[in-house]
Amino acid sequence: MSDPSPSALAKILASVADRMLADFKASGIAKHRGSKGTVREAQLLSTFLRKYLPRTVIAEHSGEVIATNGEVSGQCDILIMDPSTPPFWDEEDYRIVPVECLYGVIEVKSFLDREELRSACEKIARLKAFPKTAYHWDKIGQTRWVYGKSWHYVPTVGIIFAYDGANIDSLAEVLRDVCETQPPHLRVDSIWVLNKGFINWSSPNNGNVDVSPEPKAGVVAFEATPQEMLMPLVAHLNMHFVTAWMSALKITDYMPNDTWGRVVRAWPSPAATSDEDPMGAP
Repeated sequence: MSDPSPSALAKILASVADRMLADFKASGIAKHRGSKGTVREAQLLSTFLRKYLPRTVIAEHSGEVIATNGEVSGQCDILIMDPSTPPFWDEEDYRIVPVECLYGVIEVKSFLDREELRSACEKIARLKAFPKTAYHWDKIGQTRWVYGKSWHYVPTVGIIFAYDGANIDSLAEVLRDVCETQPPHLRVDSIWVLNKGFINWSSPNNGNVDVSPEPKAGVVAFEATPQEMLMPLVAHLNMHFVTAWMSALKITDYMPNDTWGRVVRAWPSPAATSDEDPMGAP
């Protein structure tokens, strides 16, 4: 029996993978390491993410995240946010945004080795630990079940994407070792290496691939060509973000002790000083 022919989406994503690889090679002419990184992050955003992320979210290149307790992240490569997000700072390709509006972050690497992976896992864990508290809470009480518990908001998703990297099995070993000391909600949700394959979590109940790590989850590594890898990545992004939601941001929680000016004079309500009947009778 012959193998089924690839779907139309698979054919489209194969051409996208070819374009991404060509762009990756072309960006190598940049001499400065920082310039190469910026170019490759922008390429991932424009060539892939903005086309295939659900329209429930927006993706922006480069920025910092702030929480009500004063914590500020380091520079994040790609931020995935609610479309209503008000930037606290937005200048060309850099922004500062409140963590409540952040659904996910993607760390982008040209080459992902074991040490780069450890560093990226620690960076993502610190950001995932930021408290999300500044909301006008939804009276319906909407919740999301993930990481083995129920949440009143969408916890921050952490993803690592690399154009090339070390052996995928070797990287999976590092992820397993790093995450042994982390609770599920602080772990990296997935790793994608365009030239090697990808790493996901497996269910402790049936061994199937899970979109995020649950308690006692296993790690599963896949070898894949660039053309094969983009299909599960599209599915992974869709499962995370197509149902993303947030209660309205309570921006005043970010300015609890700030001065708004000084009262010069105040006029009482006319109704409070008038002897006339409020209905207009003499």
